[in-house]
Amino acid sequence: MIGTRGYAGLGLLACFSLLANNLQITNFSVNQANQTVSFQVSWENAWRLSSPPANWDAVWIFVKFRACNEFTQPWTHGQVSTNLGDHSIPAALEAVLSDGSGIGIDPAPNNLGVMLRPANTGTYATFGPHSVTLRITNLPTTGQYDFRIFGIEMVFIPQGAYVLGTLDGTPTSSTGGAYAFEQNGGTGTPRTPYNISSENQITLRWNGDNGNSITVPAAFPKGFAAFHVMKYEISQGQYADFLNTLPTTAASQRYVGSFGTNRNRLNNNGTYPNQYYSDRPDRAQNFLSWHDLCAYLDWAALRPLTEMEYEKICRGTLPEVRGEYAWGTTSIAFGTTLSIVPENGTEVFSAPANANCTGWVGNFTGGDGGQGPVRVGIHAKPGSPSREASGASYYGAMDMSGNVYEMVVMVSAPDGTVGQPTYTGVWGDGVLDWTNGQANQPNWPLGNPCGFGLRGGSWYQNPEDHRVSSRNCSRPGHTCANTRNPTQRSFEIGGRGAR
Repeated sequence: MIGTRGYAGLGLLACFSLLANNLQITNFSVNQANQTVSFQVSWENAWRLSSPPANWDAVWIFVKFRACNEFTQPWTHGQVSTNLGDHSIPAALEAVLSDGSGIGIDPAPNNLGVMLRPANTGTYATFGPHSVTLRITNLPTTGQYDFRIFGIEMVFIPQGAYVLGTLDGTPTSSTGGAYAFEQNGGTGTPRTPYNISSENQITLRWNGDNGNSITVPAAFPKGFAAFHVMKYEISQGQYADFLNTLPTTAASQRYVGSFGTNRNRLNNNGTYPNQYYSDRPDRAQNFLSWHDLCAYLDWAALRPLTEMEYEKICRGTLPEVRGEYAWGTTSIAFGTTLSIVPENGTEVFSAPANANCTGWVGNFTGGDGGQGPVRVGIHAKPGSPSREASGASYYGAMDMSGNVYEMVVMVSAPDGTVGQPTYTGVWGDGVLDWTNGQANQPNWPLGNPCGFGLRGGSWYQNPEDHRVSSRNCSRPGHTCANTRNPTQRSFEIGGRGAR
């Protein structure tokens, strides 16, 4: 679970470029005549477990290409052959379906990448490098093209029942989750959470709702079914890579601006092939709008999380703990002092020694100082003895409480009002609406206003919003500033995706 950015991006262009951390993709080459790409992949602190939580970490790898010097044109997303015999994958690795149900490549038209996991159970301080060759069926066999390959670290969330909500969700309670899902709604006692034991239709209520309820259809992802989720929040380096493979007009629409504000170091004054860049690529990307997040996820062939899935990722199969954070206890220690000046991607919180969350602090001391997000996964330090010490969710996803808010699809109508949600968890297809740089997937809530909310708190918020079951900013009628506007960007908002 220990790591930094959790992604790598490598380009084969007029010049050779590399962004890498503990996940490294190296020695990238393309054989156009054979329609293959070859590379070496490695990452640190990998795992595959046969005992609870009985999951693994993996890398989602995908390829994009574009004719040379066609700066105003979109990049094409590579289609991976669904025939495993077309690929060379070493015995230490397995290509696994995105729902974890077996070995293979997701069937067309969703064959837009490969999910690689350890083939054998165990934990690995360093996993790889492993040499891989993939056949990309739509790769041009002739002509001059720019090619890029990307990897994003993922965590598998197995199918299974879990508890949704909290036993004490009173909005003003210091031990509960504001507006948490509860079977007895507004005033009933004792507070009773839900047991989600299938993806079947269910009717949900929440405290403080004045008796309102919402019917959640079977197609809405509830967290019972298996999926993969990004191990880390989207980093500034990842977001820069995304912008650098958009047509110029679309990239300008998705550039967040606010450089130098609240520790945002994403800049736009570079030169091709890296016009967009950050000198702190491991730092979580803030100032993301809902349209920014959805465009990134559509581009990467991922999808938005739902707020129900958020609770499953945090809590897993364990019983609900009243007022718990993502690491399963009610103990929280906000980091205040960063260890390295300037920050270089290896910084940790040196004070307090037991820091496990980024939030509710004034100016950071040490490091680059200031107020804003920090390196993703910063609390997972070598030798961390527990989830609480490393700030990890039950399944090993990092920063689910704190750092930047997680944007999620709410249990609501698509416009965010009380009503039946229509989101079905369709994966992105790597293609955006290139005129405005926006996602264009059916059933994603993309209108204005729209049905997305915020979970997990941020570096700017107090402990209440960091709790697993808090829906203070993720409920119909919520009043959190600017959260209903899908184009609004805020210094405390980021996100991650799933597949």
